[in-house]
Order: sequence, then structure tokens, then C-alpha cells
Amino acid sequence: MDYIYIAGPDGIGKTTYLLDIENELVVKNKKTKHIWIRSPKITSKPLMAYCRLVGLTKRETIDEIDYSIHEFYKSKFVSWVFPKLQLLDFKIKWYLERKKIKENEIVLFDRFSLDTLADLMVDTHLLDLHKTSIGKSFIKMLPKNIKIIILHVDENEIRSRKKDTVHDENLALKIKVYKILSQDLGLKVIDNNRELEIVKKDINNYLNE
Repeated sequence: MDYIYIAGPDGIGKTTYLLDIENELVVKNKKTKHIWIRSPKITSKPLMAYCRLVGLTKRETIDEIDYSIHEFYKSKFVSWVFPKLQLLDFKIKWYLERKKIKENEIVLFDRFSLDTLADLMVDTHLLDLHKTSIGKSFIKMLPKNIKIIILHVDENEIRSRKKDTVHDENLALKIKVYKILSQDLGLKVIDNNRELEIVKKDINNYLNE
């Protein structure tokens, strides 16, 4: 069983390239499974309700687009307990999804453990969270035979491509967090500021190494 995982902030092009990879695999008569797991809320639901109640989670609508902002870094308690609950929630969700995977399928991750870890780092401002036991647990959930690509796109380019990132006040921090993860974990980074066909070629070359 093979795993392919493209990670990065919203608006960076993950889904576009994964669908292209999936189409090529289908042409080769390969069976695929597309998995999207991001920050599941199960045991963490009550804490999320508390955060809304005390104003640590804010919602606003700008240009008819809804934005949700988590300011968990303002509470030491929330910054401590929320990552633990998210880890438990993610393990539950991944266990359920893993049971559905067939032995001969190639799994394509659109959102997975690194993205949830990145979300936590942004929401808590704990930029070394990946070095803690919680962060390492998220990293350990990555399958052994997995190809991981972090896509990079400049902030202004992302905002021009994806309408719902225009007023995302955390976008710069999200880009920084993925840069930290890619550097500290030694992950492959591909520049997606270039033409589509050039980026596709780089991705295919890496996957075929």
C-alpha cells in the first residue's frame, strides 16, 4: 500500500495536484482512496463551545465570506488541553478511516496529521509544538511508506488565487508554520509559484524517485 500526501496552507493548490495524480493513477488501472482529515472535533467539542463563550473563537463575515479565528494562545489552559484533545480526536478519526482502506489502494491525503498539527501551532502560537510529545504523536501517525510534499506559494499569490484567504489574518503565520515543519522534519518542498505544468513535472519526478 502506498501513500501520497500534499500539505500546505489553504489556497496553495493541494487538491488540484492530488486530483491530477489520482486521474493519472486511474488511467494506469490503479485503485485510489482520497482522504481528508483536518482538526476533527469529537472529545474537543465542549472545549470549542467554551472558547466561543469566552471569546477565544471569533466569527466574522467579510465580503460574504465567513471567517473563524481561534485565539487559543490567549489562554494557557486552552493552549495546554486543546492539543491533547485534538490528538485523541485525530486518532479516533484516523482509526475509522484506516479501516476503510483496502490493501491494494493508493491513499491520497488532502488533509492529514501535519495539517492538524499546523493548525494547532497557529491557534496556540506554540511554534515548537512539533518537538513536544503531542507534536511527535501527530508525526508518528504518518505511514512509513509515504511520500510527503509541502507546497509553497507566496502570501500575496495565495490571496489572489483563493477568495476566502483575502482577509485571513493568520495566513502569513500559516505559511511560516509549514516552513518550520518542512525544515525541521526534512520534508520535500515544491515551489507552486510557477506554471502548472512545471510544478506537475516536479511533483511526478519526486513521486517516481
